[in-house]
Amino acid sequence: MYKIYIGKIPVLLVSKEEANQYKTGNIRDMVVHHTLKRRKQLHQVADNLEKGTKNYDSILVVSEDLAQLKEDFFTMYKVHRAGGGVVFNEKNEVLAIHRMGYWDLPKGKEEEGESIEETAVREVQEETGVQTLNLGDFICDTYHTYKTKSGKRILKWSTWYKMTTTETLLTPQKEEDIDLAVWMGVDELKSKQPIYKNILDVLDQL
Repeated sequence: MYKIYIGKIPVLLVSKEEANQYKTGNIRDMVVHHTLKRRKQLHQVADNLEKGTKNYDSILVVSEDLAQLKEDFFTMYKVHRAGGGVVFNEKNEVLAIHRMGYWDLPKGKEEEGESIEETAVREVQEETGVQTLNLGDFICDTYHTYKTKSGKRILKWSTWYKMTTTETLLTPQKEEDIDLAVWMGVDELKSKQPIYKNILDVLDQL
C-alpha cells in the first residue's frame, strides 16, 4: 500500500488482495479500479483533488498489479526524494519545528551523491542546529504532492528515521522559514494545530 496526500486528501494505492482491509463503506471514500486501459482515471483523480474538491474523504485505487499502479501514478509527477528525522532527547521528548504556519518535523531534499540516511541527518542538523545525532531505525516513507509556481507537478517522497541526541540547544533555520524549533512530548505534538496529516502518520508509527 502507498498513501499519497494530494492536498489534505489521502490517495491509497493498493493491490486487489489487500483492498478489503482499506474499504470503509463510507460513501465519501471513493473506490477506483485501475487497469492499463484506464490510466486516464489517475489523471482525473489527481486533477479533481488538485482543484480542491471536497466531495471525498479519501480515494482508494485498486489494481491487480500494484507495482504497475505505482509506476503509472508516479510518472504523473517529478519525484523529489527527501530525508527526515524524529529526534528524541534524553527526556524522550521529540524535536518539532514550526514552518510557514504549520507544525512539522525536520526534513529536506536529497543532494547529489548522498544516501537518504545522510540526507536525513544533514537536514536535521541544518534546520534545528543539533549537530551530534545518533541515527536509529527506519520509521516509514511518506508521500505528498504539490505544484510549483510554474504549474509543474511534484511528488515528494520522504524517508523518516529515528534519531537521538544529548544536545538541548536548538537554532531554527530562519532562511528555510522555520521560526521555532522546540522539544515536546509526542502526544503534545500530535495535538498541535495545524499539522500535516503525513506528519501524524509518522508519529503514529513510533
